[in-house]
Amino acid sequence: MSLVRTMMAKIVMDKKSYQYFKFDDVFNHKRGRRLVSQKQIAGDIAYISSTATNNGLDNYISPPDYMTVYSDKMTLSNSGSVGYLFYHDYKFVASDHVMVIWPKSQKLNRYIALFLKPVFEHIRYRYNFGREITDTRLPKEELYLPVDTQGLPDWQYMENYIKDLEQKVEFKPISTKHKQQLPLNMNDWQYFQIKDLFSIEKGKRLTKRDMIKGDKPFIGAISTNNGIREFVSNGSIQQPNCITVNYNGSVGEAFYQTEPFIASDDVNILYALDNWTLNQYLAVFLCSVIKHNKSRFSYGRKWKMELMEKTELLLPVKRGEPNWQYMEEYVKSLPYGEYA
Repeated sequence: MSLVRTMMAKIVMDKKSYQYFKFDDVFNHKRGRRLVSQKQIAGDIAYISSTATNNGLDNYISPPDYMTVYSDKMTLSNSGSVGYLFYHDYKFVASDHVMVIWPKSQKLNRYIALFLKPVFEHIRYRYNFGREITDTRLPKEELYLPVDTQGLPDWQYMENYIKDLEQKVEFKPISTKHKQQLPLNMNDWQYFQIKDLFSIEKGKRLTKRDMIKGDKPFIGAISTNNGIREFVSNGSIQQPNCITVNYNGSVGEAFYQTEPFIASDDVNILYALDNWTLNQYLAVFLCSVIKHNKSRFSYGRKWKMELMEKTELLLPVKRGEPNWQYMEEYVKSLPYGEYA
């Protein structure tokens, strides 16, 4: 379970008092400065840009004098991979695609930053698809934070919460069986329309205003966290063991759902027809094939149900039918495939 999902689920059930704070009342922010790669000089100061991976690290440079060197601050991507937050307890400079953020009345540390990461990234879905986090939009954002007896952000609670969570995390080494990976010979594959493999249901509209916080995953048209955007208690509950596919937003992203959930109307839900049974191994295989169609429906062209039903998936066959056994065995033969 991801940190975002773990924390948001626990916050829902937490008896601690929370309230919304306007960003500008609690945090300082400063936009980074532009430095194109051709002008970067190798050095030992981290250059943070708008990537969603590697803690935002893009390069190590010797920054020019006009760039501010920070430490013990957070960065929030304002374009590119919009809305990803990272903490840096080392010296760094920030690109103009990043906001540098720190509390106004509290010294930051990694525990508080880890608590704040899912809180900030919870607003990410509002800024996908070309809508940047600007200097005028960010101060107006509201963040849901724990409060102390004076009605102020409870920084000590945030720190203690992560320290307590850290004590409960068990790190166990993962071992995998050494297997020979099955060949992937596509010469004998053939196309099948999605409607011949799945029944398709459309999610139902549930606006942010109408959501009631709860413990049921709300699947939205996002590309991360298995599609989980919120945890709510209201809406039409869908049964698990299915694949959700975004027909809007991050079009074509496909995720396997293993527990009951509520789906946005930007999501289509694929249930296996009665002549075969879906499992996690087949889902890994099929999600990859489904996502191969993403490029056909990007940039505003929605993957509506009538188009999705007729979309063809290229699959391995046996006697003219999808070779489900081969697909399952292929995934199991991959490194760590038995943990799918």
